[in-house]
Amino acid sequence: MKNIEFIKQICNDCITEGEKLSLTKWENDRLGGFAVMNPTTYVDLEKYNKWTSNCNVLINMLGDLSSPWKQLFYAKDGNTLINTKSLLGGLKSIKDNIEKGYLIRFEDLIFAEAFSNLIEQSENLFSQNYFLAAGVVCRAVLEEKLRNLCNSQEITFEKSSPTLNTYNSELYKAKYYDKTEFKHIDYLISIGNSAAHNNPVERENIKKLIEEVKRILLKYK
Repeated sequence: MKNIEFIKQICNDCITEGEKLSLTKWENDRLGGFAVMNPTTYVDLEKYNKWTSNCNVLINMLGDLSSPWKQLFYAKDGNTLINTKSLLGGLKSIKDNIEKGYLIRFEDLIFAEAFSNLIEQSENLFSQNYFLAAGVVCRAVLEEKLRNLCNSQEITFEKSSPTLNTYNSELYKAKYYDKTEFKHIDYLISIGNSAAHNNPVERENIKKLIEEVKRILLKYK
C-alpha cells in the first residue's frame, strides 16, 4: 500500500478541515419574506467544495480499500450540515481503521490470495513439465513480494525502475533480513532470471524456487 503514514496525515488534515467547515454553518430561515419552520442548516459552499475534493483525493489513494466509504463520499448530497457531519464520521472511521491496522491487514489478505493463485498456477505448470513457464510465474511472485516488503519498510529508490536484485539489496541494507537470507534470495533470483530469459535451468532448481518462494510468503507477512 502507499505510505500509510502519508495517507493517515491526509485523513487527519481532512478531519481538521471538516471540523472547521462545520463552524461556518448558517440557516436559510426565510422564504419570500416568510419564516421557515425547521430550516435546513448549511455550511459555506466554496469551502465545502474544496473540502470534499480533498476527501475524494484520499478515497482515490485508498483504491480498492475505500469500498466501505466510497458511496458515502461520492454521493451528491450538497453542503448541508447534516451531510458534512456524515462525511466527517466517514473520515473518522477511516482513521480508526488505519490506526487499528485493519486496512493494512485487508490489503495483505488481497495480496496473499493473489500470490496463492499464482503459486498454484506455477505448480500446475511445473507438474505438466512446463517448468520454465513455472519459473517465470514464480519469479513474478517473488518480485511482487519483495516490492511490497520494500514499500512496508518505506524504502525509496534512486532509479524509477528497480530490479529484483535492487529490492533484495535494499531489504538487506535496511536489516530486514540477514546476510544468509540475502544470499539465498539472490540465488533464487538467478534461477528466476534464467527461466525468464529462456536460459538453461535444471528442473530441480525450478522446484526449489517454487518451494522457497512459498516459504518466503509465509515467513514475511
